This record gives sequence, structure tokens and C-alpha cells, in this order.
Amino acid sequence: LLESGTVVKRVIAVAGDTVAINLRGKVVLNDRELSEPYASGPSNRVIPPQVVPAGTIFVLGDNRNASRDSSRFERSPFVPVGAVVGKAVAVCWPPGRMVQLR
Repeated sequence: LLESGTVVKRVIAVAGDTVAINLRGKVVLNDRELSEPYASGPSNRVIPPQVVPAGTIFVLGDNRNASRDSSRFERSPFVPVGAVVGKAVAVCWPPGRMVQLR
């Protein structure tokens, strides 16, 4: 969470994708379990498979169990695309893992 109230999250799924979090805490995207070496560990949430509606995205933080993200939103797990205000361009912390993103 930045001072402005803006958050930085990883886009996991876009409109038309089917996304879930299984009983092992792993993200399943379009029937394939994702390999997510950037995540701090498996999620403690279970989300049944759902299709991401048009005009929305599904987002998760890398610290899955302490992140305000789609796995914890109460009204809907989907974020309107219009709410996106920018794109991450680099990882800056920790210093030993600095990298420019695609």
C-alpha cells in the first residue's frame, strides 16, 4: 500500500480466464497450476474456479496471506480494468533482487 492508497499487485488473470486457488493454496489458471517462485508461500484461501468477467482482472499480492487482493475482496474478487492506474516496471527490493520487468 502506497501513501496515496494505491496498491501494487500482480495481475494473475484477465477477462475470459478461469482462475481458482486450490486446497493446497496454489493458483490454478485455465486448469494449470501456476509455478510462482515470487510468492512468499501458498495461500491460506480457497477460491473455487471462476471465469473472470469482461472488463475486469484478478490480482494477488506476492505475500499471499497478508495481502489486500482478489482473494480477500468481499463483494467481488475482480477489479475493474479502469481502476488500474499504472504498470510496475522494476523490482527494487530487496537490493540483491533488483530487476527490470518486461
